[in-house]
Amino acid sequence: MTKNIMLRITTLAFLSLMFAVGMVFSQSTTTGAINGRVTDPQGAVVPNAAVTVTNIGTNVAVTGTTSAIGDFRIANLQPGIYRVEISAGSFAPAKAENVIVEVGQSTLVNVPLTIGEATADVTITAEAPVINTTDNANAININQTSINELPINGRRWSNFALLTPGTVPDGNFGLISFRGISGLLNNNTIDGGDNNQAFFSEERGRTRINYVISQSAIREFQVNTSNYSAEYGRSAGGVVNAVTKSGTNEFHGDVFYFNRNNRNGARNPLAFNTVLVPGGTTLVDAKPKDLRQQGGGTIGGRIVKDKLFFFFSFDRQRRNFPGIATFQNQNFLNTPNRTTLTSRGLTNAQIDSTIAFLNSVAGENPRRGDQTLYLPKIDWIVNDKNSFSLSWNRMRWESPNGVQTAPVVQRARSNWGDDFVEVDSINARLQTSFSANVLNEFRFQYSRDFESQFGSPALPGEPTTALGGTRSPGVFITNGFEFGTPNFLDRESFPNEKRWQFADSLSFSMGRHSIKVGGDINYIKEDIVNLFRGAGSYSYN
Repeated sequence: MTKNIMLRITTLAFLSLMFAVGMVFSQSTTTGAINGRVTDPQGAVVPNAAVTVTNIGTNVAVTGTTSAIGDFRIANLQPGIYRVEISAGSFAPAKAENVIVEVGQSTLVNVPLTIGEATADVTITAEAPVINTTDNANAININQTSINELPINGRRWSNFALLTPGTVPDGNFGLISFRGISGLLNNNTIDGGDNNQAFFSEERGRTRINYVISQSAIREFQVNTSNYSAEYGRSAGGVVNAVTKSGTNEFHGDVFYFNRNNRNGARNPLAFNTVLVPGGTTLVDAKPKDLRQQGGGTIGGRIVKDKLFFFFSFDRQRRNFPGIATFQNQNFLNTPNRTTLTSRGLTNAQIDSTIAFLNSVAGENPRRGDQTLYLPKIDWIVNDKNSFSLSWNRMRWESPNGVQTAPVVQRARSNWGDDFVEVDSINARLQTSFSANVLNEFRFQYSRDFESQFGSPALPGEPTTALGGTRSPGVFITNGFEFGTPNFLDRESFPNEKRWQFADSLSFSMGRHSIKVGGDINYIKEDIVNLFRGAGSYSYN
């Protein structure tokens, strides 16, 4: 009896899964689709019509036929501009130009045929349908025009996701919340590969860096906010699914340069510096320098026409933004009760020397944030059944004194810390067409996210007690000041995260149903090295 019950439950679960899968959208995280219906002049459907879909940029053609009810679906198409051609029996050939395919979307192309020999030109709107009738996912696409023309602070392209309804910033460090859910529960993918860091549950590289991949390398991306496919998985928040640009038969590229600085900007009314003057201290207006330069470019084209294509992106940002080290309490350096101190054995010279030292560790502190990225990519049309893509994204970030990012920091100049990030991501994809109705996509990714933070060398006059005599211990004075090495440094690797990802999906059409099955394996290795209070620590109140 128990075995029968378990068999029924298993069968019911399997049928439920198959029904759910049968309703799945048959394009993948990196592709889109074209679907439609072919009819005759009286509006009757035309079965067994030949359908050819051609990528205008690469001249790659995919063929199929209409079903018994005149429907067709060509899936796993790379985002781009396509031409759709229809031919059937005694009907005149029909053609639809400039059909735009977007990632994660299916573009509807209904083609009416006419009797005769002349070619019929069918005008199709160059965008996916405004109303999604193929599944119940809530998603919008940010296309290349929006990415290129809309203003964005710092060129962090993923912030365009804030254009999505129900999306707001999560805190002050660049995280995004979908539908009120923590930004730590989102999923971010690039070319189908995870662009997430497991240790902090954020985008790879986290939010202190400018971005982990150049805006100029992104072709488009889709933002899924709810009811998305199980293929995206592991997310309670939103899914940002991006694809990078590729080469075509035509050479193309761009060059950009931006210069942004605060010389003509207003001063932050809350930015002050505490300055020692005879008889005590005073506050003076502070306007820390902030100079940013961003430059780079892209180039793409053919290596072998219709066969092998390349794309390359380079991006460099240099930021010079020194900060102001100041005291938590503006009266901290006011002359203390000398009678009390001298009664305890201190001389006036020692008192003055101590105040002068504390004043010396405050003031302007040099700070930089320099980032370099490049992305080479190869697309290879192996034959009419197979295509292969390989890309490598490399990012390096160096920020001396950059652990603390505020314009005015209530810490000594030696208490800020240096920040370093290295990110590498290799993505490979093999797409195989077994027939017009059966497609397979295999993806592999290897990535490394290596982040480290170190204390700054001791300033003149600071005591050194550890780490070869180059670091000072952390000194913490309640309601006053912090100098020396922060308690949380050094972080030799925080984290050093390596990821191996294998994913495969099989899509096939059965009548009016599109079925997709597959799996995704992520193996993640974390190395964490954090020498907490490695230089020693002293607290005073």
